Amino acid sequence: MNRRNSSGKLLAAFVLVFTLAVFITLFLLPIFDIKDIKVNGIDNLTAEQVEGMLTSKRGDNIFLLNKIKSKKNILNSHYVKSVSINRILPSTVVVDLEEYKLRGYIPYSGSYLYIDGDGLVLDVQKTIKRQLPVVEGLKFNDFTVGQILKVDNPSTFDTMVEMSKLFEKHELLADVIRVNISDESDIHFYIGKMDVEFGSFDNANRKLSMLNEVLKQLDTDYAGILNLTGTYPTFKYIN
Repeated sequence: MNRRNSSGKLLAAFVLVFTLAVFITLFLLPIFDIKDIKVNGIDNLTAEQVEGMLTSKRGDNIFLLNKIKSKKNILNSHYVKSVSINRILPSTVVVDLEEYKLRGYIPYSGSYLYIDGDGLVLDVQKTIKRQLPVVEGLKFNDFTVGQILKVDNPSTFDTMVEMSKLFEKHELLADVIRVNISDESDIHFYIGKMDVEFGSFDNANRKLSMLNEVLKQLDTDYAGILNLTGTYPTFKYIN
């Protein structure tokens, strides 16, 4: 009886070792080398940057990719809100990102703070990366990348956040060059060479709807002042 038990255990061990050897051999075959890395959902980061944050690169065995560490590396970027990584056998890695959306810039000591629609500081750079509003009039002493900007005039900050959301809603983010909200009762922003007198944030949605209609008829390459504070918009050219 003991001999049978011993023989059975030896056979089971042999089968286990053999099976593991087969699996290891299969997994190390070139067919499982990473040939393609697909990155979805990027806007601010590049596919090359994301690939560089993975623990494995093209040509490495797909099973050696450490998904937990790779996720941690990617989430270290303040642009990234969430990430998932999946292996598509035999040779493809798919990275799906959700980024915080860049909505504008705030000048600071010769640089620009990159901010999202809620005022989260995503980055700080010497230059702007694409056409989005530069917001002036916020008062603050310092900032932390990856956190909401803390300002001395919080109501102005709230107005800036709401303006950003409405600019996006009315598809004006790429048109507005600069916004000045130092005086919340007399907000100005600039499109081309046109100074838009917006007044207070009251009736902001209606004003931006009027602005879109006006922009269909006005050439913003000519300097002028567009007043949206009244019942109807008025425009005056500047020589």
